[in-house]
Amino acid sequence: MPSLESRRRSRARYEQDDVGLSSGSDMPKRRKRLTNDALSDEDGDDRSDRDISQGGRVKTSPPRLDHGRPIGEFQTGAIVRVLVKNFVTYEHAQFNPGPNLNMVIGPNGTGKSSLVCAICLGLGYPPRHLGRASHVGEFVKHGKETAIVEIELQGRPDEPSNHVIRMQIRKEDNKTKWWLNGKESALQAVRALTNDLRIQIDNLCQFLPQDRVAEFAGLTPVELLRETLRAAAPEQMIEWHDQLKELHRKQKQLKERLDECSETLKDHEARQQGSQADVDRLHEREEIQKKIQDLQDCRAIAEYNSLRALAKKAKEAKTVAITRLQELEKACGPALQAVNRKEEYRQQIEAVVGERKNALKNAEAACDRLLQLIESQDEQIKHLQNKRNAEEGSHTSKRTEIGKIRRTLTDLEAKLQNKPPDFVPSDWNIKIREQEHSKRENEAEKRRLTIQFEEMKDAHKRKNNEVAKHRKDLEDLESQDGQKLAFLRRFEPDAAKGWEWLQEHQDEFEKEVFGPPMLNCSLTDQRYSDQVQTLLSQGDFFCFTCQTPKDHKTLSAQFYSTLGLSVTIRTIDADPASFRSPISKEQIREMGLDGYASDYLNGPKPVLAMLCSEKRLHTSGVALRNINTGEFDRIMKCEAITSWATGPMLYRVTRRREYGSIGLSTTTRKINRGRFWTDQPIDNSERTATQRRINEASGEMEDLKKQGQEIKNRLREIEEAEIPIRERIDALRKEKNELQKAATQYATIGDRIENEKRALEIAKTALMECRDRMFEYTAQGDRLVVEKAKTVLQHKEQISHIRDAHQSLLEVQIRFIEAQSDVTGLENQNASIKQQLDEKRAEINQIKVDAERLKVNAIKAKRAVEETVGDGSQERLRHLTELAAKKTVEEVDDEVGAESTKLELIHGVDPAILRQYKKRAEEIQQLTEKKRQMNAKLEEYATTTQRVMEQWEPGVEEVIGKINEAFSYNFEQINCAGEVSIHKEEDFEQWAIEIKVKFRENETLQQLNQHRQSGGERAVSTIFYLMALQSMAQAPFRVVDEINQGMDPRNERMVHERMVEIACREHTSQYFLITPKLLTGLRYDERMRVLCIASGEHMPSADDAKKLDFGNIVNIQRGIVASAA
Repeated sequence: MPSLESRRRSRARYEQDDVGLSSGSDMPKRRKRLTNDALSDEDGDDRSDRDISQGGRVKTSPPRLDHGRPIGEFQTGAIVRVLVKNFVTYEHAQFNPGPNLNMVIGPNGTGKSSLVCAICLGLGYPPRHLGRASHVGEFVKHGKETAIVEIELQGRPDEPSNHVIRMQIRKEDNKTKWWLNGKESALQAVRALTNDLRIQIDNLCQFLPQDRVAEFAGLTPVELLRETLRAAAPEQMIEWHDQLKELHRKQKQLKERLDECSETLKDHEARQQGSQADVDRLHEREEIQKKIQDLQDCRAIAEYNSLRALAKKAKEAKTVAITRLQELEKACGPALQAVNRKEEYRQQIEAVVGERKNALKNAEAACDRLLQLIESQDEQIKHLQNKRNAEEGSHTSKRTEIGKIRRTLTDLEAKLQNKPPDFVPSDWNIKIREQEHSKRENEAEKRRLTIQFEEMKDAHKRKNNEVAKHRKDLEDLESQDGQKLAFLRRFEPDAAKGWEWLQEHQDEFEKEVFGPPMLNCSLTDQRYSDQVQTLLSQGDFFCFTCQTPKDHKTLSAQFYSTLGLSVTIRTIDADPASFRSPISKEQIREMGLDGYASDYLNGPKPVLAMLCSEKRLHTSGVALRNINTGEFDRIMKCEAITSWATGPMLYRVTRRREYGSIGLSTTTRKINRGRFWTDQPIDNSERTATQRRINEASGEMEDLKKQGQEIKNRLREIEEAEIPIRERIDALRKEKNELQKAATQYATIGDRIENEKRALEIAKTALMECRDRMFEYTAQGDRLVVEKAKTVLQHKEQISHIRDAHQSLLEVQIRFIEAQSDVTGLENQNASIKQQLDEKRAEINQIKVDAERLKVNAIKAKRAVEETVGDGSQERLRHLTELAAKKTVEEVDDEVGAESTKLELIHGVDPAILRQYKKRAEEIQQLTEKKRQMNAKLEEYATTTQRVMEQWEPGVEEVIGKINEAFSYNFEQINCAGEVSIHKEEDFEQWAIEIKVKFRENETLQQLNQHRQSGGERAVSTIFYLMALQSMAQAPFRVVDEINQGMDPRNERMVHERMVEIACREHTSQYFLITPKLLTGLRYDERMRVLCIASGEHMPSADDAKKLDFGNIVNIQRGIVASAA
């Protein structure tokens, strides 16, 4: 019989089935796992792994036989084989499921859900679909580096072989590696294959692992519709649904935008009508302003016309004056010729004077240049002399340096003859280390004593704090509150620690946080102590109360994560006044009750509100005496009171409305003595114990003080002993350094002598180079002196040239004076004629000046006209010219004044109104066009929606109709009723599945939710809904993990009957049901396969397990049962 060996991890991390345990302790023994013939153990050499990874795709599995009867074929995409290695709890195992219903059974923690994990991860889906670990590396078996998952999927009929997906998980880097049909591949290729095969691991209707059962129950009807369509409808239906949702969303957004656009357009049109009067008035003002502007612009044209006429007249006057001057000059010509000839001679002499002045200036400039050259040569001579003087100084210093080097060589050669004594460093190091060893021993002893002393100081400090705390506890024991706190420390230490922390950090919270009610609450009447306390549980006395969710989160983080306390924290955000008693005190006294429990309790209002919210103290009655039968009946009829404590007894009533008068049960128990809110006298035993602890701690402090003084004395002795050791070490090191220095210096004398000889040769070479430079500087100085002498001779010659030029200038200046005198004499003889000519010339010049001025003004006026017109058209210029025709500037100014007066009579309007009017007009036009476009788009959306809707809605109704038929039939088989319908809305996002069920004859169909049905009823409804999808499933296989856990035996048996009937039909998809338990006597079908997983410390080894025959074991068990009967 094939077997399977697997070693369990120390902690069942992935197999936390519903057993109610959460222990983190390691399992003491290693387990072994054994399965039936559906799981076959692989050989130890992993031969099958290598065959699959190297041989590519495997052959299609032939039809199987079970007891001689053929079993149905696998559907395309169904799971033919699952192989795991070092995965979660398995070392090496292979699962061979059947093509129809597969029941995976076994006790909790054996590894059933690990098969579900392998299917999910091995098909390329992330761990989040399992609701367990968040990283794939966490699925590697404890103590292993890698894990292998290999899944064989049934291929299509036209494909030669099945598809084999192989995944390797590396724990170290949390990475995966993939192979597809024997070839290394990528995750994208694996996902492409699973999508092509319609595998839907991410659909809770198809793949429901154990940790996501609650998530499936929490699906909203809208989400359930989408998951149902994915599971039971073609892909085109989902695409149409998404398209309809998108179209409705766009249509809704467009309608909102259209409404907003229409509203804006309406507002703009209303405001436009209100601004019309102001705009008309503004247009009138603009017309007047335009006319004023035109008149001001044509003023420049009128001015230009006037100036042009004046310039024309000036030009005519200039022509007449020039004609008259010419006639006068012709009449006076002979008298003026002599003057003109003399004037020409004067001008010639004047030109020669200018030439002689330039010659003198050039001669003086040449002389200045020669003088500057002489000064430059002097500077060069001085510079060379300074350099020669510097070389002479350097020559002297180098001779001195050579003498010094020679003396040094003599001294070094003398020292070479005197060798110092030999120096052996190791001998000196040994002597020094001997002393240092003694010093280190003393230092080690000092460190040990110092550490010991510090530890004693810390211990003394702790004891001192302990004494202070005990004394504070002793003071607290003087009061009743102190007694309560001491009792809290003994009875609930975590709550006491939390209360002490809270008192010091109260300012870190938004609102006040209250400690245990045991401390901050009390009874107003001690006679009711036992009755009130019996209504509360032990946790109610020690819990902490927060007033905001944020404070609850802060306190939880501090208590649970930081301090590691195990306390209860509750949050109350309701108004304390909301907890009012349902019946007046007079009425409950008639029932035999003295009052409500909340009436006898004092404390902070939020704490009292919390107790009322949790334990309904405001509706719980109390009384000192017991009640009689009549009072008991009256209380039972009052539904507002569900518990009361009277005399020595506590009563609790449970009412179930659905069962009417028979759905009533009463629980009674005896009232125990209250331990917390009591007026007990102060406990002297606690005070005695506290004083004893103070005395013990004080004695320990004295012992620590004595030991510390002994250590200090010993440290002082060690310090005194160290002084001579340090002195010996210093002396040895000094003597060693002196000897070492002398030996080192002697060893370097030879090198120093060679260095000094080389330095001597270098100094001699430098001395020769210095002499050469001195000779060179002397030669250069001699050459500069010769050049300077030549320049001085040239300067002397240039001075003679200056003197000759100056003499020539004097001669020509005398002749210029004589010519000037002759011209003046002739001009005086013809003064009257000249006066007439000058007057006529002056007249002509004045006419020229006036004409030029008028011309300039006319040009300026023309520019002004051009600037006024600007880049305007000729039509503008023509208009202004016509406006200025036959008008003077004064007439134009008068018209401007008249129009300005008219403008003042019209009330001014803000120009921004016109800008807003025009802008609003443009916006109205744009909004009108935008509204038209949006209406057209809405019609397009509506048409598209109607077209898609006509295709999608019948398909949805058909799918939901088939589901409803199967769902209703399933419920009819268990004498109940169920219905599945579709809830329709205008918004396709809100279309939803409505599931209604009825489990009792006197009920009507009720919508399935967590408030109306019990957990078992919801589980039955859920599995029936999933079973209704079986015949329409688009996915090749479905997985449901432990869906039957919440069912009672009757429901579980009925559900199993229907599941076997549906899942074992021909041409249905593959089904996996994982469960830790099954009832006896359940229906079996030849098409179903049962995969049994067993584990435990008594399982046989892998070799022995191969010999097991489960059929023989079953026969033995039957024989034992028969013999026992």
